[in-house]
Amino acid sequence: MELKQWRCFVTLAEIGNIRRAASLLAVSQPALSVRIQRLEEELGFALFDRQARGVRLTEQGARLLPHAKRLLSRAAETDEAARAIGRGAFDRLEIGVTPIAALSFFPDAMRVFSAAYPGVVLALTEGLSDELEEAVAHRRLDLAVVHPPSSRDDLVVREVARDRFVAVVPATHRLAGAERIEAADLRHETLVGVRREVGPVVFDRIASYFSRAGITARVNQCATSSISLVGLVAAGAGIGLVVESLACIARPDIRFVPLSDEPPSLGYAMCHRSDLPGELQSAFLHAFNAPKAAQARGRFCHEPATFAAASRRTAQAYSGSSAICSHCSCSTRIWPFQ
Repeated sequence: MELKQWRCFVTLAEIGNIRRAASLLAVSQPALSVRIQRLEEELGFALFDRQARGVRLTEQGARLLPHAKRLLSRAAETDEAARAIGRGAFDRLEIGVTPIAALSFFPDAMRVFSAAYPGVVLALTEGLSDELEEAVAHRRLDLAVVHPPSSRDDLVVREVARDRFVAVVPATHRLAGAERIEAADLRHETLVGVRREVGPVVFDRIASYFSRAGITARVNQCATSSISLVGLVAAGAGIGLVVESLACIARPDIRFVPLSDEPPSLGYAMCHRSDLPGELQSAFLHAFNAPKAAQARGRFCHEPATFAAASRRTAQAYSGSSAICSHCSCSTRIWPFQ
């Protein structure tokens, strides 16, 4: 059975006149009659009762008509989808993201993208940078947000944002109320870190930060992620260094304090294959660089020196939610010093 036979059946059933149906279908009346006859032969029952002034559906034909209409509707949808895919369009994208990026600018960027492409479903996968890059290379993912540098030369890795590191300190610690913390202030402190095999880029940049200051860091415990590191600091295990975007974690028992001495930073990069359609590349770059996404990158009122001062002036007592910085009317979250 061919689609053109079903199309002839539905058209003739709706019009009830062979001449007019043939005209609408742009076929001759004999050709239309032959197609209907062949369909009836394949089905094994009559679809129409032939009458002097036209045709009328048989009982079986009337019961079959809704199914035929749904078939033609799905065929039309498939045809449109095929044409869209041919133009480089997507209806679903597999996106990878690292745990840190998922708490940084990424959520706002995805909202920007979805607003521009409401018909595209974004399926998200979390993983470490090397895992996500491998998945992109083997076409399990269309695109990923990773942390450069990359060791692969078969992918396009383009930095789209950067996050400075800050100290996360127990609320009762003597440094919790500082405007900023120097590397030397941490010389005799017990530190909490992330295992190198989990985040080699983060580990090496923090180690370099202390090395420049001539400090050998004493790491008391190693966390499996920056997020669990924040939990260990809240439990009193020590002080940790994390990217400032993690200041979105609102807890009354920790403080995030800017660092001095040229603190390290972590980059975020858009990673994709070279054959990703140019329209999609541009759409994601726009989303990652949109003002709303940039605002969500957590700049502590844009400069570390102003963050702590603004926090003390504008923070309200912790009541289960964070305060909004009024220093510059931005939407950056700040956490009250108690």
